Amino acid sequence: MSSTAKALSALLIASAIFVSPASLRAEVAAKPSSVDILFERKHLTNVGPGSTLAYRFERTVSAADLLGQPFADEIKIDIKKGGSEGTRDVVVKVFSGDRAREPQPIDELSINPVLVVFLDRAVASYMSIAGGKIAYLKDKFRTSLRERATVLPVKVKLADKTVDAYRVSVVPYSGDLNASKMRGYENSKFSIVVSEAVPGHFVELLATYENNAKEAPRLEERTLMVGAEVLK
Repeated sequence: MSSTAKALSALLIASAIFVSPASLRAEVAAKPSSVDILFERKHLTNVGPGSTLAYRFERTVSAADLLGQPFADEIKIDIKKGGSEGTRDVVVKVFSGDRAREPQPIDELSINPVLVVFLDRAVASYMSIAGGKIAYLKDKFRTSLRERATVLPVKVKLADKTVDAYRVSVVPYSGDLNASKMRGYENSKFSIVVSEAVPGHFVELLATYENNAKEAPRLEERTLMVGAEVLK
């Protein structure tokens, strides 16, 4: 199998973990559901071939000796060409320099892959700080996004424009049967800001790993579209 085929297979497997066919057919009310916003819409139709979606990633920690060093880097989605039914051929570039992952070419994609990058890292980071098994944590995260997430309107500033957006928020492990085994991090929060008026739709993806004990270390990982600002 070629490296391109392996990359495509890996990303599709990752996204399948979070997206079940049944959930993608959920009814959409007047206010869109989290499933509709995150998984049903074709995020890349408003991005033309030759464009690049650029995001800044920032990792902030309160105790580097326990959680590792903070850093900032970039995530880029290069749009190569348009496909059928609003899809795009893309190349996903996560981080740069020594942290850079191998670029992943993916054909005929409709969902913005920055979402898959975020979800995959969010669960991996949670496991590293709270423990648990990756399959269980991913399933719980997926179910919570579908059934427990809140969706609230917000505003986003992009260049000289202010546009409408939604913030999807979830606390996936709160109340979990195994919460007592999660080292006090079961109330960690995750939020995603999305706007159809923004190229690629995704504006900010934020993971906040907080402990019930105030003295415990805190971790935050934020992915923000370059040039955008979420208005509080």
